[in-house]
Amino acid sequence: MKLAVIFLNRIEYLEDLLSAFLEIGISGSTIIDSVGMGHIISQNIPIFAGLKDTFAGSSPIQKTILTLVEDDMISRIDEVLADVCISIDESRAYFMVSLAIDGVHGFNKPEH
Repeated sequence: MKLAVIFLNRIEYLEDLLSAFLEIGISGSTIIDSVGMGHIISQNIPIFAGLKDTFAGSSPIQKTILTLVEDDMISRIDEVLADVCISIDESRAYFMVSLAIDGVHGFNKPEH
């Protein structure tokens, strides 16, 4: 199993992304409101105020999506992300990491 962690900078894509997840068979995810470190330091720490321009165009509020999937779903998630979130003029809409999971506890996996 894998844990896909998606950092969605463009939250306007969230609804379409979750609909696409359902279409490929992902029926459960946890969505967390989040803020990137760059935004915090450029806004709240005076010595780093010069970094504001570095983070221009990035949203101050992001969504972090966590979903536990079979290994082969990671490539499908990547395709969905590209289809839903990327246009020619956007390169910072999201990024994803996937982590190997060696066990799941307290979670009843549905029988197929």
